[in-house]
Amino acid sequence: MPTFEIYVVDAFTTARFGGNAAAVVVIPHDKDMDEATMQSIASEVNLPMSAFVKAQTSDQASYKLLWFNPTAKAAFCGHATLAAGHVLLNILKLPVTSIQFDSPAGVLNARKGSADEIVLQFPSSPPTVVTEPPSAYRTVLHAFTGPSLAETATAVFYYAPRANDLVILLDGIDDTEFAALDFAPSADTSQEILALNMRAAVFVARSQRDDTDSIARVFHINNAGFDEDQVTGSAHTIIAPLFSSLFGMQRIRAHQCSRRGGRMLIEMPDSDTVVISGNAVTVIQGNIST
Repeated sequence: MPTFEIYVVDAFTTARFGGNAAAVVVIPHDKDMDEATMQSIASEVNLPMSAFVKAQTSDQASYKLLWFNPTAKAAFCGHATLAAGHVLLNILKLPVTSIQFDSPAGVLNARKGSADEIVLQFPSSPPTVVTEPPSAYRTVLHAFTGPSLAETATAVFYYAPRANDLVILLDGIDDTEFAALDFAPSADTSQEILALNMRAAVFVARSQRDDTDSIARVFHINNAGFDEDQVTGSAHTIIAPLFSSLFGMQRIRAHQCSRRGGRMLIEMPDSDTVVISGNAVTVIQGNIST
């Protein structure tokens, strides 16, 4: 019975039980695992995402990377990619300083940064402004802010086609108020939101803190429910080009202020590339037999 190393990692945090959790399963170069087994493992561990990495070359610098949530294979996941890079570079301490991941989202790069940070390079996902938003967009906004704040906060709507996300940029809201809000569609409005057929709603604002530039909250708006995504690397590939174009920022200190919370540094060396740096913490490590 084949046995594989498995790790549970909290990504985009320096503290256990913060950030966003992911399982990482390491498949040696001389072993295989089919996707049905990967899906079964992801369902069993029941974390937001599980990453499966398999060495493609003997020099351990190139890995195949697949992502699975508890119910399906995923097209892209930022926090699980950070977790995979953390396991390979910080825990297993491979004799390389950078790794190339061959993934469903294309070729992704991870390298060691300072203080055990992992630095990821992703394609930019610039959103486009929606000048005449449909009523369902305002329904999403009201489900987050409530009717009173919706009257005082200014909202601009964007659509991110690569991720299929609705992005709502808020102004006139402070960090504490933003972090305290919840996404709570009513029974009457849930179907209107689901009919948008989008992946997630990304709420973002400029921070008023000296050590932070952007604050964000991300909620799924699909048939899986309206759960909050605790820390979302993929959403920040949208926020980076948005803040770059609107505010001239090429370096963004980002805080996703969910219940678990997480932080990352985002940089845009060019218009096509987003570089995300973050920490991760190993919470559990062991073996799994298949």
